[in-house]
Amino acid sequence: MPRSPEPVIVASGAVGPFGRFPDRSLPDLAGPVLAATLEQSGIGAADIEQAFVGNAFGGTLQGQESVLAQILLKTAGIEGVPVHTIKNACSSGSDAVHLAWSAIAYGQADCILALGAEKLTHEDRRATFAALATATDRAPAAEGRSVFMDVNAERTHRYMAAHGATPWHFALCAAKNRAHAALNPRAAVRGPIDADAVLADKVVAAPLTRAMCGGIADGAAAVLLVSPAFARRKGLGGPRLAASAVVSGRSGGGPNATARAGAMAYEQAGLGPSEVSVAEVHDPTAPQEMFDIEDLGLAERGGAIALVEAGETSLGGAIPVNTSGGLTSRGHPVGATGVAQIVEIAEQLNGWAGPRQVEGATVGLAQMAGGLLGSDSAVATVHILVR
Repeated sequence: MPRSPEPVIVASGAVGPFGRFPDRSLPDLAGPVLAATLEQSGIGAADIEQAFVGNAFGGTLQGQESVLAQILLKTAGIEGVPVHTIKNACSSGSDAVHLAWSAIAYGQADCILALGAEKLTHEDRRATFAALATATDRAPAAEGRSVFMDVNAERTHRYMAAHGATPWHFALCAAKNRAHAALNPRAAVRGPIDADAVLADKVVAAPLTRAMCGGIADGAAAVLLVSPAFARRKGLGGPRLAASAVVSGRSGGGPNATARAGAMAYEQAGLGPSEVSVAEVHDPTAPQEMFDIEDLGLAERGGAIALVEAGETSLGGAIPVNTSGGLTSRGHPVGATGVAQIVEIAEQLNGWAGPRQVEGATVGLAQMAGGLLGSDSAVATVHILVR
């Protein structure tokens, strides 16, 4: 029988502003969040025993294919310890958190830092779209957009045919996330928008309009994970990372990667979907948020439509989703997003989320799905945090 994991504590974390910062380098983006994470916990660089860094496209877009993690961590004085760069598409950052969790849960270390950082802005937008296409087994899309927009449009048409959803439902979801982002000073796009304006925006790949889609963004986020023994020695607290699941895509039908990762995480945490208070999910487009919450059992198949119509996924609803603004509004600097989700959930459980606080939140879920392998995501991660 596999050994049971030991508890892991989320001791601190920080997210920098997400947006387009053409004059900032990857170290410029990473340095402030590393400093803020250490300062919040009172932990020094010398206390860090290992580090994992998620970054998907630094080799392609910044020409730093190797030792990127060491270069970024040096800005915080983290040197001389085992350091690992994780390249796993949109799940790069969340996979870095998983590996940090695993090292503590199975007794390899007591204090580990996970960093996610990405710079997608480039003087040639074609270079960014070509880089994104390397996270798939498909050819690049038509010039001027990411291949993932075509993939999401295909999925959206299938969902509409199966469940009777309309573009209006996706517009409601996008407007909801923009309202959440308006409360998040770190979000890339904060201007309020209503469903009518979402529908009236430029069509990217029908039925997806620009306001339903996440744009190009840069940013970084970091989180510090520690063992309970280390937390006691240093006087640290924080929510428990009760589950961390990673799966790869597969062919042959059956549940997709997100559904399988969710089932593994629920079993690991000893919890069910009905116990989740707040969720951050992978929504490169607004429809994908609805698919995700159904895959995760937060709604039955087709049930996300009614939840969105009733405002139940909004702040104040039964199951608030993407309180940060999600990928569509907070932004999606690929390697940073999964780590930022963990920080958002930890802040919610700590009661630190300010105007976007979910009252009484006790269990939070973060889900990412990266890349494309056939019709499935290449990799999916699900984390569950408990207050």
